[in-house]
Amino acid sequence: MYNVSAKNLVLNAVTGFGKTPLILSALLPKAFQEGRKIVWVVRTGNEIDRPIEELKNIVEKGGFKIFGFSFRGKRDMCLLIRDMKIKGKIDYEDAKYICDLHKDSCIYYQNLPERVFYKFRDPLLYSQILSECKRLNVCPYYFQLKLLPDATVVSMSYNYILNENIRWVVNYGLKLKNAFLVVDEAHNLQNACMNLNSDSITETSILKAIREAKNFYPKGEDIIYFLKNFLTFLRNECKDIKEDKEFDFKSFIQKFGQREFVNIIKRLHRLGLMVRIEKFRKNMAPRSSLYHLSTFFENSIKNLDVEGIAFILSKDKKDKIKLEMFDMRVSEILSNIWRLSYRCVFCSGTLNPVDEFAKVIGLENYVGKSFPSIFDEKNVHTIITSYLTTKGEELEKEMAKLFVNSINTFIKAIKENVAIYAASYRILENLLDSGLEKVVVENGRRFFLEEEGMSGKKGREILDSFKDCAKSDQKGVLCATMFGRFSEGVDFPGKELEGIFLVGIPFERLTVKTKLYIKYFQKLYGERDGKYYAYILPALKRASQALGRALRSKEDKAVFVLGDRRYRRYLNLLPDFISKSYSTARNLDELSKESLKYYLL
Repeated sequence: MYNVSAKNLVLNAVTGFGKTPLILSALLPKAFQEGRKIVWVVRTGNEIDRPIEELKNIVEKGGFKIFGFSFRGKRDMCLLIRDMKIKGKIDYEDAKYICDLHKDSCIYYQNLPERVFYKFRDPLLYSQILSECKRLNVCPYYFQLKLLPDATVVSMSYNYILNENIRWVVNYGLKLKNAFLVVDEAHNLQNACMNLNSDSITETSILKAIREAKNFYPKGEDIIYFLKNFLTFLRNECKDIKEDKEFDFKSFIQKFGQREFVNIIKRLHRLGLMVRIEKFRKNMAPRSSLYHLSTFFENSIKNLDVEGIAFILSKDKKDKIKLEMFDMRVSEILSNIWRLSYRCVFCSGTLNPVDEFAKVIGLENYVGKSFPSIFDEKNVHTIITSYLTTKGEELEKEMAKLFVNSINTFIKAIKENVAIYAASYRILENLLDSGLEKVVVENGRRFFLEEEGMSGKKGREILDSFKDCAKSDQKGVLCATMFGRFSEGVDFPGKELEGIFLVGIPFERLTVKTKLYIKYFQKLYGERDGKYYAYILPALKRASQALGRALRSKEDKAVFVLGDRRYRRYLNLLPDFISKSYSTARNLDELSKESLKYYLL
C-alpha cells in the first residue's frame, strides 16, 4: 500500500478509472491530520473545475466540511477589464499591466474586505466566486487570494507552478513547501515546460515594431535603423535554408557591438512601455511589439552561453521568418520545482513507461503504479495495417492514395462518427490532395477539417457540430492531426466517436531544431536513450492520446486502425487496450474483414 507521506507517486490509469476522486480520497485524510494543503494543477482552464466538482461530491456524500475552490487568473477574473470593454484579445501580461496601473484606484479592489473566512463552507467553482464578487462589487481575483489560507484544496493552471514569476501566488496562502502537489494530465509536462521557457519573434512582429517606432517616436531614427538592420540580417541568414537552422546570436551582437546592443534594448523597452500606455488610453489591449522585442533580446543575452538553450531561425511556407529561443532543459528545470512541495502526485492515462516518464521530468524518490484499462475487451477492436506507412521525408502519391482507399474502406465499415488523425498537417494535406474529402462526401458523411492555426471559436464550432452528428442520420468524419486541438483534451463519449484511423506515427519532423533537441537529450541520457526520450516517447504519447478520445467509459466501444506497420514495434508504449485487441491487416480486403468484425461482436 502506498504511503502518501513517504514518497512521490506516479499514477498511470485510463480515463474513466476515477483518478481524481481516488487521489482526493487518499490525500484528504493526510491533509487534515498533518495540516497540509492540496494544490491540484491542470493544463488548461477548461479542466480547472474538475477536481473541485469531485470534491463537492465527496463533501455531499460524506457530510464533510472541506473547503476548496478553482483559481483563475486576472484575465478571467478582473471586473474592471470587463467594464472597460477593451478592443482586442487580452492576455495574462495585458491583464497584469492593467491591474498594476489601476489597482489603487479600482473600486472593486477598494471594496475588498480585510478578512474573508470560508473555512467551513462548501467548495466553490471559480464561476461561483466570480458571480458572488459581481454581486458584492469586489475584486474576484484578490478575493481568491484572501480565500487561499482557508482552503484545503485549490485547483489552478500549471503556470502557477512552472512559471517562477507567478509562483508567489501558490506560496501566498498555500505554503507549497507544506503541500501535496497533484499534477493532472502530467504527460503534458515535457512540452509545457519547454513552451513556457521558450520565446520567439517573427518577421511580422519586427515589422510591427518598426511601425510602432515610426508612429510613436518620430525622432527615433536609430531605433528604426537598428530594427531594419536586424530584419535584413535575419533575411540574409535565411537565404540558404529550406526549413530551419541554428542561429548564431553572438555574431549579430558582435557585428552591432554589445554595448550599443544593450543600450538599444533599454530604449526599445522604454519605447514599448510608452506604446502600451498610449494604446491603453485609446481603449486598446496594451500590447507592444517593441516591448516584446526588448524582453526577447534581454532573455537572449542572459542565455547566450547556457547549455540546453538554442536559437533557431526558420521560415514558413510563405517565407516568413521566425527566430526562437528554444529551451530544452526539461529535467533540470522541473527537478527543482518538485523539491518545492512536500510530496508530488502525477497522474494521466499515458504515463507508461512510468520510470522513463520520471526520468524525463527529473523526479526522484517516487513509487510508480500503472493500472490496466477498465474497458471490456469485447468492445474494442484494433487493426494494424502492415501495408501502410508514412516513413520517409515525404508521403509518396501512391502511398497517400492507398491511405485514402483504406480510409474509404474504414468509413464504409463503421456506421457511426469516425475520426482520421494524421501524423502531421503536411500528411493531412497529402491526403486531401489524394481525394480524402471526396471519399468522405461520397460515403454520405459530413466532412470536418482541422486547419492549422484555426481560431478557438472555429474549433469549438467544429467540435459541437461533429458531436451533433452522432444524433443525426448523417454521421460525421473528423479529419485532424495528432498534434492538434482535437487529439487531446476533448471527450467523445458513446456514439460521438466509435472509430479512429491513425495515419502514420506523429514523430516530429527531423528539422535542425528536432535534431538539436535529440542531441541535447543524448548528451544527458546516452545516444540510445536520448533519442528514445526526446523523439520516440513523445510521438507514441501523442498517438495514445488520440486513441483515447473514443473510450471515455466502461460502456464505450470503438474500432482502431493504426495505419503504419511501425506501430507493431511500439506496442509496449501504447495503451493496453490496443495490445490486447489487435490483429494485422495485410491489404484492403483484410482491413474490410477486420473492420466488420467489430459489428459482429
